[in-house]
Amino acid sequence: METGIDHVAHGWALLSLRVPEIRALSAYRQSIGEMCEAYSIAVLHLRKIKNLGRDTEQIGEYERLIAEIEHETLYYLEMRAQMSA
Repeated sequence: METGIDHVAHGWALLSLRVPEIRALSAYRQSIGEMCEAYSIAVLHLRKIKNLGRDTEQIGEYERLIAEIEHETLYYLEMRAQMSA
């Protein structure tokens, strides 16, 4: 899937909007790069299948996946805070 998008940067930007607390982790951005990339790809695919008006089961799966990544991001933030304390 070649789109010319930097999925790590795109995912980071999207997560920064949905989970603003992540901005405190900007120094650790590369360490959560895979999570950002997965988030970007999931959000883009969800938009695509919603625009096509297809497969509500798949839409639900991607909405759950996106919510899980957001939850994982919050968990990562909590772990970082505990390590810094």
